[in-house]
Amino acid sequence: MIILFLQLKDKLKGLIIIPAHNEASSVYKVLEKLKTFIPSHVDILVVNDCSSDDTAKEVNKANVDCLNLPCNLRYTGALKSGLSYGLEHDYNWFAFMDADGQHRPEDIQTLIVQYENDNSDLIVGSRWLNSNPEQSSEGSRRLGMLFFSWLTQKLTGKVFTDTTNGMKILNRKIAAELLEHNFGDFHSETLIYLHDRGYLINEHPIIVHDREAGTSMYTLQDALIYPMKNLILIFIFKLNSWTLKKVKTR
Repeated sequence: MIILFLQLKDKLKGLIIIPAHNEASSVYKVLEKLKTFIPSHVDILVVNDCSSDDTAKEVNKANVDCLNLPCNLRYTGALKSGLSYGLEHDYNWFAFMDADGQHRPEDIQTLIVQYENDNSDLIVGSRWLNSNPEQSSEGSRRLGMLFFSWLTQKLTGKVFTDTTNGMKILNRKIAAELLEHNFGDFHSETLIYLHDRGYLINEHPIIVHDREAGTSMYTLQDALIYPMKNLILIFIFKLNSWTLKKVKTR
C-alpha cells in the first residue's frame, strides 16, 4: 500500500504544455474550456513561439502562465522549452496539447485519469484507436500516418495506431530523455527510441478536430521534409540500439 501511494504521489503535480504560434484567434477559447476540465493539481503553460499577433495578450487575459520565446523555435523547440521550464519547477508529469482547437480539453481530462491510474511512462492520444464517425483526415496525410504507424509496429513489435498525434502525457524520466537527445517532432522516431529503452508506452482514444483558426507551426517545406527526416532519425536510433545489443552480448 505504501509503494502504491508513493507511485501515485509521484504523478500528482502535472503541467500541460501548449505551444502556440500566432494563435490569438483561438488560444483564449481553448484555455477557458481547458480550465473547466483539469483538476487543481494540474497547471497550464503556453509557450508563445515568438508570435507576431496578440497570442500573449490572449493568454494573459485567460490568466494562464505564458513563456514568451524571443525567437521562433518551431514546434519541437517550443515543447522542449516548456519541458525545461517544467523540470526546473519540479513538475512530475507533462501533457502536450495544441492551441488551435484541434485537441479537445475533455480528452486531456481522460488522458490524465488513465495516466494516474496505470503504470505507463508515456501515453499517446490516438484518433484511430476506436472507430469514431466524427474523426476525419485528409487522404494523403492519412496514408502517411498509416505508413509510420506500420513501420513503428514492425520495429517495436507493439501496435501503434497514431504515431503522429501531438496529444501526449509523459513522466519526468521521459521529459529528460526528450531534452537530452535530438528528435524530430516526438513522433515515430521518439516512440521507437523510448520503446527500445524499456519505457512502457500506451495509447488513449481521442478525437482530433480540424484547425479552427490561426497559423500552423508546420510549413509546406516541413510537410515535404518530414518523411525523410523521420526515416533518417529512425534509422539512426535503431542502428544505435542494435550496436548496443551487440556490445552487451560480447
